[in-house]
Amino acid sequence: MLSGLRAIFSLLDQGGTAMLSQLELGPIPESLLLEPLDYIYADHFRQRAVCVKLEQLIEDPDDPCARHEAAEILAFMEQDLPLHIADEEDSLFPLLRLRCQPEDDIEQVLQILSEEHASDEALAKDLIAELRRLSTARGRAGGRALKWVALAYIQTQRRHLSWENALLLAIARRRLMPADLVSLGRDMAQRRGVSYPKPAS
Repeated sequence: MLSGLRAIFSLLDQGGTAMLSQLELGPIPESLLLEPLDYIYADHFRQRAVCVKLEQLIEDPDDPCARHEAAEILAFMEQDLPLHIADEEDSLFPLLRLRCQPEDDIEQVLQILSEEHASDEALAKDLIAELRRLSTARGRAGGRALKWVALAYIQTQRRHLSWENALLLAIARRRLMPADLVSLGRDMAQRRGVSYPKPAS
């Protein structure tokens, strides 16, 4: 499962922003909850796709396809993004605090990430408001306002995601025990209102 997932993401990376822009923001397969760190990694990839879609959207918010694109991004940010942040803040971070060693300096890492989550939430609220105006066609979305908040959000998200992929998930893969991963996956399933999948026999 992991090798197949990473192979797909590697191909998308090689395709650059053009392929990322075509990535659907639909749900991640529930079976991946058996590998919760890979699920989080996949969610990071969807967030990168959102950044590319936002860049394209602000180039021409009056494009005939803009309303559809705005609605797709809006649905992700209102429904999926809060779940992802809760996965990290409420489930992953406590497990890392439990398992990490002093040399990992995990508390400082988690504090910085939590502060970024809080600042990103404020940006996300402004961006959601602009996307809602565009997706429902209640007048123009306000080109300057949309562009400013989208560019700020894109910049912070890309930095944040790079750090989490390179550091946070690497530490988690090294320190978390098998029972921790089951606990994490069950938490994530419950948060989404789905059953924890049964491992393949």
